[in-house]
Amino acid sequence: MGMHSLRRRSQRPGLLTARQPLLFQPVESQTGFNFQTVVDEVRAVWFPEIRDEVEVRIVAAGPVAFICRHLMGRDSHVIAFHPVLNRPGTPIALVRFIAKHELTHIIRPPRWDGDWYLEHPPEFWEREFQVAPERFACWAWTYRNLSSCLRHGRDGLSVVGTWRRRMAGIAPAPYMPHLPFDDVPWSVLCPEGGAQLRLPPVWAWRPQAMTSR
Repeated sequence: MGMHSLRRRSQRPGLLTARQPLLFQPVESQTGFNFQTVVDEVRAVWFPEIRDEVEVRIVAAGPVAFICRHLMGRDSHVIAFHPVLNRPGTPIALVRFIAKHELTHIIRPPRWDGDWYLEHPPEFWEREFQVAPERFACWAWTYRNLSSCLRHGRDGLSVVGTWRRRMAGIAPAPYMPHLPFDDVPWSVLCPEGGAQLRLPPVWAWRPQAMTSR
């Protein structure tokens, strides 16, 4: 799960064969919900066209989450979640959003565009936003609660190796998004910490008078 979308032709990613043994080690969920169940429910509701087999694992492999397509054979995929998400207090809404992101890779797969390999082509982001308007709220929670152990690299967002020490004793904040989920992010609406308030044109500049029915 990363924001980077471009790779040169010489950097085309291959199957993560070095990580395959880790994908078979069972890990008990610490969140109060089952990761596999969440992915299965997301697929049934938002991706009914997917008939492939999708397995879920908890893997400390760097990214917050990733999908290995066809790793277990043709049309058999593995979605891996980093154990930083397998902690009490992780909101199920976040895992549901990540599942939507990774499943979108199956129906909107990476493709070549000239000399560039697009891991997230434009049609990918279009489909993700259709099924996951809560993306702003989920990313806000992620950066607010996990920023101390995240870093941006060439391959997108990853978790540092010292995440356990950095997160020790820190309880995640509750997931309390504003409504609607797809509203303008606060950082855009109020840049510079609120010094400049930019109201959308549809907002009234003062409270409306009460009217009787």
